[in-house]
Amino acid sequence: MDDHDPDPSRNSGPEEGVGPDARPRKQYTTVVVEREIDAPRSVAFDAVCELIEEATGGRVSDGAADPRGLGARFEFVLGGMALSEEVISFEPPWRRVYELSGAPVALYQGTTAFTDQSDTCLMAWSILVEPLPDGASDEFLAMVRPFLDGFADRVKDRSETA
Repeated sequence: MDDHDPDPSRNSGPEEGVGPDARPRKQYTTVVVEREIDAPRSVAFDAVCELIEEATGGRVSDGAADPRGLGARFEFVLGGMALSEEVISFEPPWRRVYELSGAPVALYQGTTAFTDQSDTCLMAWSILVEPLPDGASDEFLAMVRPFLDGFADRVKDRSETA
């Protein structure tokens, strides 16, 4: 007698969910922008925070331990979209992570990280986006890289002239 069922959609072991009823694998888009900055990471980290405050007109709510930190929220308009950014991790002067809402995406999470390189630093700004189906996110995604590139250039300029 063979207990093996050749139809995997009826299996109930470790392969459960595999078969015709399995959920489709999520598709993510990532964008990474890097800048070598001729300044210490603490200066560059502060420049990011200052520029975000300036670009958004300031926080609409303060963070927990630091006004710019965990839980801080910023609101701004980009391409006619009212967006809200909330800080979900704040580790000065190393890393800042935020989630963006209001954009036509299922998920947008951004990380700005700084690495020492002797007397200079490397800033890596990465985003992870789960686009909406049927191209509903395409126009927004087309704006993301140019926006991040421009903002990263401003961080570099601000840091190096500080």
